[in-house]
Amino acid sequence: MKPEKGELVVGEIKEVHSNSVEVKILEYEMKGLLNVSNIPGLWIRNIRKSFRKGQLIVCKILKTDHTTELSLKGVSKYHKEKKLKDYGKERKMERTFKKVAEENKIKPKLVDETIRNLKQEHGSLFNAIKKLREGEDLGLGEEFKGLVERFKTGEKEYEFKGTLELHSEQGNGIEIIKNSLNEMKNAKASYLGDSKFLIKLKTKNPKKGEKLLEEEANKVISKIKSEKGYGEFKIN
Repeated sequence: MKPEKGELVVGEIKEVHSNSVEVKILEYEMKGLLNVSNIPGLWIRNIRKSFRKGQLIVCKILKTDHTTELSLKGVSKYHKEKKLKDYGKERKMERTFKKVAEENKIKPKLVDETIRNLKQEHGSLFNAIKKLREGEDLGLGEEFKGLVERFKTGEKEYEFKGTLELHSEQGNGIEIIKNSLNEMKNAKASYLGDSKFLIKLKTKNPKKGEKLLEEEANKVISKIKSEKGYGEFKIN
């Protein structure tokens, strides 16, 4: 994806020469060249005083042929400040998106690909998340279910785990264990082997997480005990 002619971009100065400035165009991860003739009101001998390595500048795209040429002409103070502000919001949104994706164990490669697609479709990641919060379906896959919920509610979900051991000597012991596990309404169970189950519970209240998980496990234990079975639970 390349910038369009006339588009304003944020660039980081990489090198300052006697009559030009090498710039890295941050939104597109590409190089650009700012010639002294495209810097208004600058004497050529002052170029090293006016620009420094690492400085952020807002430029206009002149052309993107063999070399991407940039210009500071026609970039007003208002547009410069607005562009830098928008860039800051976009970078912050990217960091937040990646952090939440990591918490939800989404593969980095898929995250980067999704960010690129959202930017291309909605103009920016910030705009895409804004639409998501307003109720629009962005068409993200099942892997992003937790992330979508997080951005919609603005609240983080915490996961609590425990191990539940269940035994029944009855002839229909397997059925009794299954029915006992069905007593849980807010937690999920997966079989570990050797009569042990991993119990997971998600909640937005970290202070009550362990208590809620124990309550769910106790429902199972009470049920299996009523069927002459045995149950024991431990927080992981």
